[in-house]
Amino acid sequence: MSFAETLKCLECGKEYPLDEIIYNCGSCGSKGLFHGTVDVVYNLEEAKEKIDKSVLESRHPSVWKYFELLPILDDSKIVSLGEGGTPLVKCDGYARETKSKSLYMKNEFVNPTLSFKDRVFTVNISKAVEYGVNTIVMASSGNAATAASAYCAKAGLKCYIFIPSEASLSKITNIIVNGAKTVKIKGTVVNAAVLAVEASWKWGWYQLTTAKALSPYQGEGSKTIAYEICEQLGWNAPDWVFVPMGGGDNIGGIWKGFKEFQELGLIDTLPRMVGVQAEGAATIVNTFNQGKDYTEAPMEDAKTIAEGIRAGVCPGPWPLMALRESKGIGVAVSDKEILEAEKMLAKTEGIFCEPSSAAAAAGFKKLREQGKIDGKDIAVCVLTGAGLKDIEAAMKLVEEPPEIEPKITELEKLVK
Repeated sequence: MSFAETLKCLECGKEYPLDEIIYNCGSCGSKGLFHGTVDVVYNLEEAKEKIDKSVLESRHPSVWKYFELLPILDDSKIVSLGEGGTPLVKCDGYARETKSKSLYMKNEFVNPTLSFKDRVFTVNISKAVEYGVNTIVMASSGNAATAASAYCAKAGLKCYIFIPSEASLSKITNIIVNGAKTVKIKGTVVNAAVLAVEASWKWGWYQLTTAKALSPYQGEGSKTIAYEICEQLGWNAPDWVFVPMGGGDNIGGIWKGFKEFQELGLIDTLPRMVGVQAEGAATIVNTFNQGKDYTEAPMEDAKTIAEGIRAGVCPGPWPLMALRESKGIGVAVSDKEILEAEKMLAKTEGIFCEPSSAAAAAGFKKLREQGKIDGKDIAVCVLTGAGLKDIEAAMKLVEEPPEIEPKITELEKLVK
């Protein structure tokens, strides 16, 4: 049984029923794009009577071990590929490089389609099935589209994916193999998102672009990352959580998860959230640091090697709330810092993540060097996607290996 009760607008407080397809608040949404964000509200007082540490510890690790705290009202509609239950890896090598004591990486790229987006889309597609829709449409630069196409294939739904022209071939291939109808859109992911919304209006397709302001369930799967971190740290929250941000849905969802666990009495303290973006697409960081609530205009020239976080917009208050409520930090890192972190993680920990993931580790290193993070603090970096998702970027980190004749004398020269 889910303890989800209603959808509530973050701006005006108006409530909407869970059994109707609602994208945003009808009143506040009229103010413009990314206004009228709605969020799922749960009856956590009732949940306290059913959920405690022993109950959760008795269940198999997965996103759906927390089904009471997810918005699916009919359990028979759940669409799952076995997502969640990802490892929290203590990283002593990277910690030494950054002169810190307690550093962990939450490895999200061991999910079925190799990214955290599987958490998002097991919930999104389950909700789509519950609503009785047969076609979904969305815009994505890669990981979200890969997850959406996989879960739609599992559920037997038609799937239209609009991708920006610059999306990497390795990610596009995975989407097409899963059977999604894939269309390249000239311009940015924002242009693709606007077209997805228009297509939803015209043909009645269920719109699932991963922007909280456009689809209310985006953070519900992500919040289970926070739940798992707390359990893996012995029912404690870390001091800091570093999250790479494109549109910021993930950091908003993770923060919500920590707050819910505290309200349920499962943890005592809350972490401070750090949102990390690339310098060439740091719209949320800039909006946060300027004390604003929305992006006045999208960055049409947003550029970074980390294509998964190349959004160029601050889509509403969701990520900003996480940073402000947690007394967190927004930090931008250069592409050089991102690639250095990607290489350092691989060399010191054997963890090969994509640049978008490495941004979190780069942000941690940068704030340690600036003295904003105490070396004794417990910090967790959320690694969102696998290095094999963006092999083109990884190729910038390596050189062609030497080639020799199959003779020991030749090898001896090389070894010397």
